[in-house]
Amino acid sequence: MHLSWLAQKRFNQHISRYGITLPQFLALAYMIKERQCAMNQLAEATQQDAATMTGVVDRLERLNLVERRRNPLDRRVVFVIPTERALELVQEVYAAHNVLIAKLFESFEDDELQTLVSLLSRLLDSMHQDDYNATNGSSTDKA
Repeated sequence: MHLSWLAQKRFNQHISRYGITLPQFLALAYMIKERQCAMNQLAEATQQDAATMTGVVDRLERLNLVERRRNPLDRRVVFVIPTERALELVQEVYAAHNVLIAKLFESFEDDELQTLVSLLSRLLDSMHQDDYNATNGSSTDKA
């Protein structure tokens, strides 16, 4: 748990240099991947409630990182679209983050890194399976 907390703390420190928060960065990264998305889609993808996501998008809009546009086919739907500035910012954050990650792992041998990647992949698969089981009402618990 300490490793997860420390990693999140470091990433928060890293992105704060760019004037954004972790929820803002996650929203931007998702929007860039999707090109545009509806507010409810963005909230679901970033695991935020609609009210929180509205605040996140408001702040991103004030920073000229996103634009809101109504869906011409359904005016009730608002799309959020990243600006060119957002794309540049996210690319810059990722590039700097990759340098930081490389420094963290430079003391590891190649075989150690391969073992670590293999173990983390298995852990991730297990976590996805647990999520799937929880969503579909099955359980792997043997209590």
